[in-house]
Amino acid sequence: MKTRRAPSQRRCPDPVSSPFIEPARITWRGDAPFSEDFDDIYYAEDGEREVHRVFFGPAGIFEQGDPKGQWLTVAELGFGSGLNFALCTERVLASAQGKLHFISFEAHPLAPADWQRLAELRPHLSMCQALAERPLPLLRGWHRRQFAQGRIQLSVYHGQALEGLKDFVQRQLQPVDAWFLDGFTPSKNPQMWRPEIFQRIAEASRQGTSITTFTAAGDVRRRLQGVGFEMDKVDQRPFKRHSLCGFFRGPSERPTLQAPSEIWVLGAGVAGCTVARQLAELDISVRLYDPAGVAKGGSKMDASALHCRLLGDGSPAGGFRVQAFHHALAALGDYSACRHSGAIQLALKAEERHKLERIHDLYFPEAYRPTLTGHWLRLLNDQELHQELGLNAQAGLLFPHARVVNLKQLCGQLIDHPRIEFIEQRAPARHDMPSVIASASASVEMTQVPLEIGDVHGQLDWIKPTTAHVPLPIVGNGYTIPNDDSWTIGSSYEYRPWAPEDASAENVARNRRFIGQGDIHLLRHRRAARCVSSDREPVIGRLDERTWITTAHGSMGTSSAPFAAAIIASDLLGWLPPIAPEVAPAISPQRFIARQARRGIKYVGPKP
Repeated sequence: MKTRRAPSQRRCPDPVSSPFIEPARITWRGDAPFSEDFDDIYYAEDGEREVHRVFFGPAGIFEQGDPKGQWLTVAELGFGSGLNFALCTERVLASAQGKLHFISFEAHPLAPADWQRLAELRPHLSMCQALAERPLPLLRGWHRRQFAQGRIQLSVYHGQALEGLKDFVQRQLQPVDAWFLDGFTPSKNPQMWRPEIFQRIAEASRQGTSITTFTAAGDVRRRLQGVGFEMDKVDQRPFKRHSLCGFFRGPSERPTLQAPSEIWVLGAGVAGCTVARQLAELDISVRLYDPAGVAKGGSKMDASALHCRLLGDGSPAGGFRVQAFHHALAALGDYSACRHSGAIQLALKAEERHKLERIHDLYFPEAYRPTLTGHWLRLLNDQELHQELGLNAQAGLLFPHARVVNLKQLCGQLIDHPRIEFIEQRAPARHDMPSVIASASASVEMTQVPLEIGDVHGQLDWIKPTTAHVPLPIVGNGYTIPNDDSWTIGSSYEYRPWAPEDASAENVARNRRFIGQGDIHLLRHRRAARCVSSDREPVIGRLDERTWITTAHGSMGTSSAPFAAAIIASDLLGWLPPIAPEVAPAISPQRFIARQARRGIKYVGPKP
């Protein structure tokens, strides 16, 4: 909640081409965060009561009884300190069946340290604690998080409100039930009160959608009336004179969509299990089919590194990877199969160092490094590597929040849900149920869309711990994962299957620098086939009106599969997917059609 102060000079935003978004500049005045960008405080001393007076009470959005399992969709301009979201969540969860999709737009999100301080000030609000534990990354675009076993869905757009609203209106099918306009006052933040903003708000509304705002400025009231809202002043004395509340009475073409009550998922690897869990937590019953059992293909591996295979080119594929990584960290963070470890990608040659430097500059500009703590990415030079981690290399890209995942265990935990029924057989060939295909390379046989996917075999080896010093997983070209009882090294990349001893020799040779030059005692190995696409990006999305697909995750499944689940679930429920529109073609199952018209089919793995 924001109150008024004298105007100040704001900084210019970062170039739109950069994925990094400039965080809010905050100074603390006692327990109140103060915005240096807008010369204003985020909320008054009685901020929590003010939220109820200004936003909840006048619109009566929580006074209509139990919503009977229906989603309440609230959209807000100005996520700020997350106070409106946290209090809205408390009210929704007080209902036995309440469910909330909270959508917000924020040009200058808070930095991790500020989220931490706010959590300390609000120990009684569970969402404040959750946002501090896993803050949204300082990246432009959409971010999706879920809480309370799926009953609370949060979608936040980092960037200018008008740009986010344009995308929202085009891709969000479900209408908004209530709007909170909580930007700083119009005189200090005119970008958030432009006429185009109000037009987009109207386009995303339905008959009866409420709108509330702290300001009572005449221009704001008239502009809202001009786009179809019936507005009234709300007496706020003795705190202030008035606020505004209104309801949309204009024409609307946004009927509420009904999600299916049941869906079939074909394949019980990490792709199928993550989408099954996502849908189950959204109250959709799932039948999960796999004749081989749970996690019997590439998902049977005991150890996999959940880190980000970043690209430094600013491409849509690079955008997908970084969004998927952060989504997966939040989505899988509470499962015991995911162990926090951190990870580092090392540069052993000068050209590799230059690549890591380019990536670091893209996602963490130099100007912010001296003051921004708790960032999700850090570049260590050769001296820092040696002093802090005891490793020798030219440079290292540190992922402090990375995890090690037991994929087989994770799949079992994901499908442990009362709405998921696992059936160890092939799904009936003829059926009219909505379905998600998640059958790795066998997915080709289940669709008429030409897919360029196939199997690439690989092997992991478990070795006895050595005297070499490896303090955390090393990722990049294969990986080394240290543990107390054994280390995991791998993974070979075999277009045609190798003999196991040849794969073991390759894994040892590739990791010699890290595991030492002495004798290596091999304990066991495990082999599997990864399904990959011809361009190495996963295949995610709608095939037809009743069929979706998630496959070809390759060695990125720990991060890309949970993100794919959110994308598919969004499409089923009529929600805007948590990816940028320019990223969607990079993972679309239809992307191979035009390519094949130009060059023919490109085979992956052994040719049929």
